[in-house]
Amino acid sequence: MRILTVISGVLMALTGVFCFINSGQTFLSLAFIVGLIMVINGLIHGLAYFIGRGVHNKGDNNGWILTDALITLVLGILVLCNQLVADTMVPMVFGIWMLVSGILRIEAATHIDAQRKRTNFISTVITGIVTIIVGLFGFINPLTGLMTTAILVGMFLVMQGINIIELGIHMPHEKKTYVKIYKRKREPIRITEEDETTEKVMERLKQREAEAAEAAEAAEVAAMGIDEKI
Repeated sequence: MRILTVISGVLMALTGVFCFINSGQTFLSLAFIVGLIMVINGLIHGLAYFIGRGVHNKGDNNGWILTDALITLVLGILVLCNQLVADTMVPMVFGIWMLVSGILRIEAATHIDAQRKRTNFISTVITGIVTIIVGLFGFINPLTGLMTTAILVGMFLVMQGINIIELGIHMPHEKKTYVKIYKRKREPIRITEEDETTEKVMERLKQREAEAAEAAEAAEVAAMGIDEKI
C-alpha cells in the first residue's frame, strides 16, 4: 500500500504539471482530469489509513489523515460533477483545501514520536507549513489576477502531490517477522564392537529421543511466539 500511495502522489503532481502545460485553458476544460485524480487519491489515501494501521502505529496513523482523505475525495467529486464552474471561485476553494490539508499535516505531526522518528516528524511539519503557505496564494488578489486559474490549481496539485508522496514514504506499517528454524546437522556415528552392547544401544536411543523432544519443544515455542505477534 505504501508504493500505491507514493504512485498516487506522483499522479497528483503530474496532474499539476498538466495544468501548467495547459495554463491557457479554463478550469472547466481541465475539471474531469483534475477531479478524477483527486477522487483516486482520496480513495487510496483513505484505504492506506485503514490498511496501514497496526498495533504499534496507532499513534502515528491518526484520524487526521483520514479526514484529509475524505476532504480530497469530496472535493474531487464536486469537481467531477462540474459544481465549480466559475474560475473566480476555484482558487479560493482549492486554497481552503490546501490550508486545511496543511493544518491537518501539522496536527498529524504532533502524534509522531519526534525522538524515535525524527525524519518523519521534521518532513511532516515542513510539508504542512509549506502547504499552508501555498494555500494562502488562493486568497491573494494580485496573484489571482496575474496567474491563470490553471496555473494556481497546478501549483496546489503539485504541492499536494508532494504531501502524499511524503506520507507514503513514512507511512506507518507493520514489519513482518520471519522465524527460521535450523535443523541440527548430525554427524555420522561410528559404531565399534564395544558399542554393540545392549546398554550402549539403549543409551544411544534415549539420547536421540531426548534430542528429538528438545527440537520439538523449541519449534513449539517458536510457533507460539509467532502466534502472539500476529
